[in-house]
Amino acid sequence: MSEREAGAATEERADDGARWDSAALARHVARFAAEKKAEHIVLMDVEAALQVTDWFVIAEGRNKRHMNAIAENVARELKRFGIHRLAGTPFTDEQWIVLDFGPVVLHVFSHDARGFYDLENLWSDCERTDYAAEPETSADDSTGDGA
Repeated sequence: MSEREAGAATEERADDGARWDSAALARHVARFAAEKKAEHIVLMDVEAALQVTDWFVIAEGRNKRHMNAIAENVARELKRFGIHRLAGTPFTDEQWIVLDFGPVVLHVFSHDARGFYDLENLWSDCERTDYAAEPETSADDSTGDGA
């Protein structure tokens, strides 16, 4: 890929991210977390309850390394679309990593910390959606006219 083509592809990704509303951004954050096998992903619409953000994406990692991989992947993938984190905790925390992308805040917890802080219960009046990763399709699953 030439430098010009790479620049155009980067510009296209940045434009795509700029067009996402906060709900679409939350779904992308969840998808990028799922790519690294985050567990028990929940999207919470907190817009009516909080003035500082619209969505929480809450996920679980099995250990510190897994939590870091989840957070790093989300930050890296969003950056490709021109979306940068505004704030957050260092990736060195073993219990809870927070990444603030403005309208969406990602919380990556250890299992124990998630139960202790229980954000889902704290914000139980907010709409909650359990994220299910989109099923992957393979070439074998296609239903072409080949028959």
